[in-house]
Amino acid sequence: MEAAKESHLDKLALALCLGGVVLAASIAALGALLNQDFTKIAYGIFVAFELAAFVLGIITRATPLGKAAAITSFMLLAVSILTLA
Repeated sequence: MEAAKESHLDKLALALCLGGVVLAASIAALGALLNQDFTKIAYGIFVAFELAAFVLGIITRATPLGKAAAITSFMLLAVSILTLA
């Protein structure tokens, strides 16, 4: 029963990791279409999704999807922070 919970959490972690990128890019593109600056909102959503994906990835690090989510979300967060500096 415990493995079934982790199976759902690792899939959720990977979905959050990839979905955060897509959602943030979509919000930024929508802002560009409307001649508005939504980049801070998009970045905030991106960071929230990636942090959630990282935490869930660490929790489910025993599964391949959990490892992929943790590594990918960490790398995306690190690159985004280095880009801001």
